[in-house]
Amino acid sequence: DEEQRLLDRLRDFEIEKEKAAAENGTLNVSDDDLIEINVGGKIIAAKRGTLCQWEGTRLEALFSGRWDEKLVRDGSGRIFLDLNGDCFQ
Repeated sequence: DEEQRLLDRLRDFEIEKEKAAAENGTLNVSDDDLIEINVGGKIIAAKRGTLCQWEGTRLEALFSGRWDEKLVRDGSGRIFLDLNGDCFQ
């Protein structure tokens, strides 16, 4: 039935997310991890849990840990986002 098909798709999606984390990031993350971000030259520090509190958003996906190895970094190892720092904050 339709409900079971959707549940199967959701399960498959969760498996793909875990696979992406294993390939491109790390599964060993905590909401208490402090993330330093260079946003257009403005340095922002926030806990991972704060950045990921809205599940299903791009922000949550970006800082979930699944893509940590693929994110662009500045010379100090901070995640670099080419955005307006004031607007991001």
